[in-house]
Amino acid sequence: MYTISQLGKLFCVSRSTLLYYDSRGLFSASARSTAGYRLYSEGDRARLEKLMLFRGLGVPLDRIRRYLSRPDEGVTAILLQRMLSINGQIDTLKEQQKEILGMLEEDGELKGAKTRLPGLKGIGGKAGINAGNYKAVHRVFEKASPEAHRRFLRYLGFTAADIRMLLQKIQK
Repeated sequence: MYTISQLGKLFCVSRSTLLYYDSRGLFSASARSTAGYRLYSEGDRARLEKLMLFRGLGVPLDRIRRYLSRPDEGVTAILLQRMLSINGQIDTLKEQQKEILGMLEEDGELKGAKTRLPGLKGIGGKAGINAGNYKAVHRVFEKASPEAHRRFLRYLGFTAADIRMLLQKIQK
């Protein structure tokens, strides 16, 4: 049997979080000590482990409660719904990102960014980037995260045409 403090330490959550889960019908003690303290079985610990896994994935508590009350229905539906939710959030964030970048460009904040290049060359040189390997650096950056790479180049003030030309150069 586990105490509430032991489970809190085991799962790195506060006692108040576990009491909140209890009040929401997600997780409760299967026994009480003679002094009235909550005691949790191995089954309770396993249930909390599932709850914490789904919380870590961002699944809402009401969906977790439904799953825990009917585990025979499987996890596919809950995971697919969460994946769709994440995809929607990513799309929204990308749109916000584009809008912010557009606003910054309109405001002129990014128009003079190419003047930052000499300073970046100094920093790049200290990091080991030079005329001999800059293509490889851009190639790796582009492969790892094309959107972030292009956003960085736009931040520096490169136009769409400049970026296309650079991407052509690094492909060679």
